[in-house]
Amino acid sequence: MRLIDTHCHLTDRAFAEDLDEVVARMRAAGMIAAVTIGCEDADRAPLEALLARYPGYLFGAWAVHPEYPDHREADLDEIAEVASRPEMVAVGETGLDFYWCKEPLDWQRDRFRTHIAAAKKAGKPLIVHARDAEAAALEILREEKAADVGFVMHCYCADLMTAVGVVDAGGHISFTGNLTFKRNDLLREVARHLPLDRLMLETDAPYMAPVPFRGKRCEPQYVKEVAQTIADVKGLPLEAVTEATTENAIRFFRLPGFE
Repeated sequence: MRLIDTHCHLTDRAFAEDLDEVVARMRAAGMIAAVTIGCEDADRAPLEALLARYPGYLFGAWAVHPEYPDHREADLDEIAEVASRPEMVAVGETGLDFYWCKEPLDWQRDRFRTHIAAAKKAGKPLIVHARDAEAAALEILREEKAADVGFVMHCYCADLMTAVGVVDAGGHISFTGNLTFKRNDLLREVARHLPLDRLMLETDAPYMAPVPFRGKRCEPQYVKEVAQTIADVKGLPLEAVTEATTENAIRFFRLPGFE
């Protein structure tokens, strides 16, 4: 069995004391790679050090998160330069957040468009955060022709209609531990209806730990629980889901050493 966590935050202080042990558990669980995300300037140096520490196993993405209105706005060329490095496989996470941030949000939309332009300049895909803003984010992704480089809507938690719109626009959907939560029957219905070749797995670790680990620190090794839930709702063997989503991630991120 091969697994890839396409979205985690291993520079988070939650992993400061035992990162080597966390990575060892990832390897033991059959994980062949993970993409770890930086969300602000302060993440840049730790992210670069982390990728150098685990070359060919951990890959990175960086941008300024849409929840942060007061952070420095990196310009298009800076974001593209960082994304162009071989160990950096995407721009993100980027997008819109209408849950934590309230209108006027022109600054958020402008930042998102800049990140899309930077991704296109670097030739790297986008990792999209869209909380209570999925339809609005999708509209911008379409307008800016983000499908030219590819995009994934991570930690998906919206309805089927919007998910189908993402797929129809050339995007991917990534599910995290929330797919396993007892009350998320509607989200599992979304997963059941979507084509397997557009799905990827993630944990968003250290957040969103899946059942049966809910309430504990999430680790990338728990991505198997997300895969199992998708397998259950689709009536497929676990290995069919893990292999398909792993190949999707390799192809989407064009992971060096796996193509």
